[in-house]
Amino acid sequence: MLYKVFYSFIMPPGGIISLLILFNIYLYWKKIKGKFILTGIILLFYILSMQFTAFHLMKPLENTYTNYSIEELKAQNPDVIIMLGGGAINNIADIDGDGQVSGYVANRMITVMRLQNELDIPVILSGGKVFEDTGREADIEQRIFKGMGMPENMMLLENESRNTVENARNSKVIMQGNNFTKPILITSGFHMPRSMMIFEREGINPVPYVTDYQLSGELAWSIFNFIPNSGAFNNSCMAIREYMGILALRLHLQ
Repeated sequence: MLYKVFYSFIMPPGGIISLLILFNIYLYWKKIKGKFILTGIILLFYILSMQFTAFHLMKPLENTYTNYSIEELKAQNPDVIIMLGGGAINNIADIDGDGQVSGYVANRMITVMRLQNELDIPVILSGGKVFEDTGREADIEQRIFKGMGMPENMMLLENESRNTVENARNSKVIMQGNNFTKPILITSGFHMPRSMMIFEREGINPVPYVTDYQLSGELAWSIFNFIPNSGAFNNSCMAIREYMGILALRLHLQ
């Protein structure tokens, strides 16, 4: 355990924090201006890098919605599943083609595949080419789903969206063209609250089905909850980004 603690303060982000602390000690020793600002930066960086912080930022987002059972979903008579994209890698060899999806999307795809098997309804794959060096998400997802056995006629491509607002608007066009009225929305837990706000604003009232949880349901108390961790820092930043997006929506800035 002591080795893991030591290691945590050597590798990023702990290593960066350690270097900043040493530099800040030098500033205090030499009475150089800026030491108080750097102290604040170090504290903020440290706090965001703790699992304790990440848990309390992320879990309110992930716990906003509770998934229905399959029987409860069937009772609502859904007619389409909408899966939001979340990143794809281009120019990478895959089993049956080029390009792979991110880990977030892979988790969403597992849930979509299982739901589609249970409900036997079409899936709208919503996700385009976000950056010049990334793949067109929906196209890659279609190829992977097809290789996993999903019928091609059960997949509807929406491969132009670059963000969640465009996901909602472009999916709405497909829904209207196919007379779909009762969608199930699939995305990661941390992203679902903001997604639901956007879809509802666009006049779509989907049933949320959460997947791709980043954290367990409860925080197991440990010294490692208070030691810098790159995964915790990533989760903290993702959660903050979602809160900022929700605030922007409420202020009608998005």
